[in-house]
Amino acid sequence: MKISTIFFLPLFLMSGVSCGPTTDTVKAPFEISTDFTSSTSGSGPLSPAKARQRLEQFVAQGYNGVSSDIAQGQGEYLTSLAALAGIPIDEQTAFGTEMQSRYPVLSDSLLSRKESWTLIVNHAWSAGYGKREKKHAPSVSSGL
Repeated sequence: MKISTIFFLPLFLMSGVSCGPTTDTVKAPFEISTDFTSSTSGSGPLSPAKARQRLEQFVAQGYNGVSSDIAQGQGEYLTSLAALAGIPIDEQTAFGTEMQSRYPVLSDSLLSRKESWTLIVNHAWSAGYGKREKKHAPSVSSGL
């Protein structure tokens, strides 16, 4: 009886320690999806910095799905990418086609994962909110 208690007590204690990270792991995707849902639900205008941050988080966390959808030129991840980048609905099909044509560059095996998702974010941003920022940027007068 003593031997079994000595054997099972450490196992029991170790199993209790591993529950903490499991809870965090399960909780994390839901926090990201809550951020994503609130950013696409039209609950109010986001600052460009916050919109860009959400786009980066989405691509970093969902890179495999985003990359797969870009290769196909369509899919839920690509639609979400377009929405987070601020691409109007009527331009999203053309955006998907354009991203698909850029897939060989975006998925180049010489790029690290971070370099690849950074290219995706930069291109999506420049096709959406970034394009609008350029249109609304004040021109610099050279009359001084």
